[in-house]
Amino acid sequence: MVDYDAAVAAVQDPNADPILLAKIAYENPEFGANVAVNPRCYPGLKRWIAEFGDERARETLAQYGFTADAFGGPVQDQEAPEQAAQQAAEQQAADAYAAAQPAMAQQTAADQPAADQYAAQPAADQYNAAQPAADQYAAQQPAAQAAFEEPVATNPYGFTAEQALTTTDQMQIAQIAQYAPELRACIARNPNTYPALIEWLGQLGDPAINAALAFRQ
Repeated sequence: MVDYDAAVAAVQDPNADPILLAKIAYENPEFGANVAVNPRCYPGLKRWIAEFGDERARETLAQYGFTADAFGGPVQDQEAPEQAAQQAAEQQAADAYAAAQPAMAQQTAADQPAADQYAAQPAADQYNAAQPAADQYAAQQPAAQAAFEEPVATNPYGFTAEQALTTTDQMQIAQIAQYAPELRACIARNPNTYPALIEWLGQLGDPAINAALAFRQ
């Protein structure tokens, strides 16, 4: 557990480690209000405090317009902030997959006649039929590549663009957003980034981030 003096120093430090702030909020609830107003308190941690913090912490967040409802509903269980963020992201992905199943099945059924017709063609005809689609795909590739170029990682913590684009670790995603601002556009494209952080990224007004967020639609 973080001792009292260390907690006092951390919540007053504008450059505090966000992970340390999360640990303080979980282990020392009496510091919840102080953690909530620290500029290094990331959106996922505010969401957890708004749901499970003490009354003073919840009232403090409410004054800034942050409530559990504003973050899209309650966290399912009272556990550490990083665990809550991970479970929320996994649940959202599972719900999205389940919701997409009927549409996927319907699309498969609609595509089947065309697939049968393609299979009945001689090999040469199949090649000729597929060529326009292949040409169209090739023509689209340069535009897609031009739309997003991986930024050069300049942060001193060793975070890379590949990590920012692919990691499923919610705490690592939060750390990259805090410590590697040059990789925020990659975080915005990462399908595992949790909703509260996506909302925060959208409020930054950065054209590269906005373009990356549009890619998620």
